[in-house]
Amino acid sequence: MLDKGKRVILCVDDEQDILDSLYDTFMDTYDVKTAINGIEALNIISEVEVAVVISDQRMPIMTGAALLSEVNKIKPQCKKILLTGYSDIDAAVDAINKGAVNKYIHKPWDEQELVETVDHLVKMYNADDFMNRMIEDSKKIKTKIDKWKYLSDVLEQFMDSCKMGICVVEPSGNILSVNKTGLKLLKYADINDVKDKNVETVFLLNDTNKKKFQELYEMGTLYQQLEVKQADGTVTGLQASITFIDDDKGGKQLIGILFN
Repeated sequence: MLDKGKRVILCVDDEQDILDSLYDTFMDTYDVKTAINGIEALNIISEVEVAVVISDQRMPIMTGAALLSEVNKIKPQCKKILLTGYSDIDAAVDAINKGAVNKYIHKPWDEQELVETVDHLVKMYNADDFMNRMIEDSKKIKTKIDKWKYLSDVLEQFMDSCKMGICVVEPSGNILSVNKTGLKLLKYADINDVKDKNVETVFLLNDTNKKKFQELYEMGTLYQQLEVKQADGTVTGLQASITFIDDDKGGKQLIGILFN
């Protein structure tokens, strides 16, 4: 059964004893896949999230450098190691210069060097993966923010186009927003002059008339007289309709007031 906590590494060589040796080296630390040629390796790459590919250079069908060049095209974040003989150094250097290989290691390899190289490249892969996820999450968040801003702007335009006063109330009971008509009726010059005031200090609600408005709301009655305290301290009566929603305590929460 696959350990989801293990990164996948893919070992590619046409000699089974070399694949077995690589498998034994990494099986305790990573989820090791093996392939005997480049075509088989590319099929695995297309289906599995592989962190590191270790490929021999000299193989039939496709050389290691050619394979890793293809891997770089389809999964550029995948890290790549080329195992080479001394006669293949030029091909390895060329592959590195073209960005197709992260590291080449001579055969026969030093096991400690190979293990340390793979561990280092897996850490690089993890860092790249984390950064890519952060970028994707940021894009999604930006999209949501842009959508929220658009909806917020549309709502504000809608409220300001209304000929009645509209007051939006936060769960805390403080005023969140009042449209232009509402500000004029309340004699406030700017939203910041009334925002964050407790709604009951502007719309003179007490437990008695709040309960009355709740009952009227349940009955579907829209407007009733409500006293308001304007910015200059004048108390006057306006026709008002109050909207409530159920709160998490089984009661009613005031969320908005229409008034004229």
